[in-house]
Amino acid sequence: MCYSLAMRNKEKFKENSLHKQFIEYGANAKKWTRKCVLLLPEIERHRVWKKKGFSSIYEYAAKLAGMSHNTVDDALRILRKIEDKPALRKVVEEKGIGAVRPIVTIATQETAGFWAEKAREMSKNTLEVYIQEFRGLSRPRTKSEPVKDPSAPAAAAEKVSISMDLDPEIADKLEKLKGQGDWNTLMKKLLEPREPKPIPIETNSRYIPAKIKHHITAQTGKTCAFPGCKRPYKILHHTERFALYQKHDPDKIIPLCKAHEQIAHHGLIGNENLAPEKWKIRKHADAENPKHYIDQVVRCYYGLS
Repeated sequence: MCYSLAMRNKEKFKENSLHKQFIEYGANAKKWTRKCVLLLPEIERHRVWKKKGFSSIYEYAAKLAGMSHNTVDDALRILRKIEDKPALRKVVEEKGIGAVRPIVTIATQETAGFWAEKAREMSKNTLEVYIQEFRGLSRPRTKSEPVKDPSAPAAAAEKVSISMDLDPEIADKLEKLKGQGDWNTLMKKLLEPREPKPIPIETNSRYIPAKIKHHITAQTGKTCAFPGCKRPYKILHHTERFALYQKHDPDKIIPLCKAHEQIAHHGLIGNENLAPEKWKIRKHADAENPKHYIDQVVRCYYGLS
């Protein structure tokens, strides 16, 4: 029995050692691949590949660095776009060409530093989602859009028309439920929670009680609560950080997809303590907010920055 246990421990040690070596070599391989990628524009410009007896830069890169045709094309395209943006080239050195791919069409010489910071801090998926939200934030007003008077009362929300194909029986039941009222009133009634809202719970445990979890996820049909996002939720996010308040409040816990949750922990959602429809994307985190330190800890824990 002791011999068998010793053999298993020896085998496990060997497996862990192999795994560690593979990770180390893989990291080094990525590092040197990034260095090779950064040399491609100069190699193309001086036609080094031809002078060394290769038929094309693709053959040169494939035989000497194991790069595919698409990898070479992608690298040359992106590096041409950022050749006047050293901050983004630095990100390529650190994280690879994929880290700046989402921002090459949006970054300018003036904003390269800002986008380099975001590319360095965020995963590729989170950066792509942030850019989508950022484009909405920075969309210029068209000539036909009137300038809003901040002192004017808020205008009523514009109505949206929705067409649905329903079975005749269901349509008839809905008509009867509506009665002499209007569809908006009926829909609001149908969307109201049927069960009473759970009360907030103060606790040391991060486990969110099932009753609170069910209430929260039912509000968005188990999708991300960020305005316009249709992705399934992945995380129940405390807008008032649990580490600060140690409370599970159903009004302060929001279901979010992974990307929007990471954006929240980068401190880039304004009005976060309000309802999601009042949220807005920010360019920079508020370093004075007590959440800021907690968010930094969370990002370090999950390797987000």
